Amino acid sequence: MSRMISLRSGAVRKGNQKLIKSINRNIILNIVREYAPVSRADAARISRLYPATVSSIVNDLIAEGFVREVGLGDSTGGRQPVMLKLNTGAYLACGVSIEVDHLRVCLTDLEAKVMVSEEQALVWQDGPRKCLPHIVKAIRKIIDTQNIPGDKVLGIGIVYPGPVDTASGTILASPHMPGWGGYSLKSSLESELPFEIFVDNDANAAAWGEKWFGAARGYSSFLYIMADYGLGGGIVIDDQLYRGRNGGAGEFGHMTVDINGPQCKCGNFGCLDVIASGTSVTRRIIRDIKSGAETVCKELAGGDIERITLDTVLEAVVMGDSHACAIVEESGRYVGIGLANLINTFNPELIVLGGQLALKSDVFFESAKETARRRAWLAFGRDISIVPSALGQDACMVGAASLALTTVFQSPGMLAYA
Repeated sequence: MSRMISLRSGAVRKGNQKLIKSINRNIILNIVREYAPVSRADAARISRLYPATVSSIVNDLIAEGFVREVGLGDSTGGRQPVMLKLNTGAYLACGVSIEVDHLRVCLTDLEAKVMVSEEQALVWQDGPRKCLPHIVKAIRKIIDTQNIPGDKVLGIGIVYPGPVDTASGTILASPHMPGWGGYSLKSSLESELPFEIFVDNDANAAAWGEKWFGAARGYSSFLYIMADYGLGGGIVIDDQLYRGRNGGAGEFGHMTVDINGPQCKCGNFGCLDVIASGTSVTRRIIRDIKSGAETVCKELAGGDIERITLDTVLEAVVMGDSHACAIVEESGRYVGIGLANLINTFNPELIVLGGQLALKSDVFFESAKETARRRAWLAFGRDISIVPSALGQDACMVGAASLALTTVFQSPGMLAYA
């Protein structure tokens, strides 16, 4: 709670009453979110605001629908206090995750709980302009079928698997989906939909979702690493996403780990992504089978090795297939070396691992975690917390929704999406 109190004690001019009122409002809203059920008196004590100020703010929040009264609490000598909770279903956010072969859309409540979600195929090879009508239709459908009034939708967050200029909502580069680079996703959606649009990289959004609603809740500085078909990451420092000079921070998969390694889609050689990602794991299994390796992956794919996917490999690992286990364990070691470099560079409080490799394979997760701790500088690595994503396979989709949700909870001047 010290973070919220610090918002009040920051450098705010006394004459700017509107700003002060807005900051105080968000302090109380966050206290209700974190401490519910909580009384007005306890909210005043935690925030160090005057009780009359807190009562006025709470009345406004109730009138707006963000907070509700939920009965009486225990008395400490006087009348029983009226307790407060977040009115989680009063407002919703829409999260959209553009993925390499499909589109995922959801509506969440104020606590980022998924109320409804849908998934559909996306032929990205058609290009962004031809895909846009399908994206818009999916968003409209999920909002309309739930009979949600437009003024109850806080906004639409949409995430993309590549670097994004968040200010303009433009895709900067597209190594996994050629042809999408340079496309202004934000303005295109704004011309079709009557909602505020937030666009970001998928790993950044997942990190933001984990911070506010997942495994990193309560942490100020941490790293989120997505280990899936590709490798990416999000960096949170002092409660804010760190984006770098032009939005490219967190491209964890393009860290060079082998100076003589194979060429990556980005054009470089020996990138972590081309050596240890889910795509590289799958390709290696197929290549090894062609060279005579024995693995159950071929049987799981119905005898057609070209149908082997990352899911196939991870299923083989669960079955104890020695060849699949060895490749996935090695992938984890390479990722762990990358994590050690990040630990030495950022000295984070926490690392959250997400994506299919980390969430579906204990072999990968433990290999990455132990390698990171062993290879990082002892002073930083020995007690670093490395945990799985709490948002799981929904991290990107829920993270997308969190881009809109957190504009409600963050104070002016502290917004990641100002």
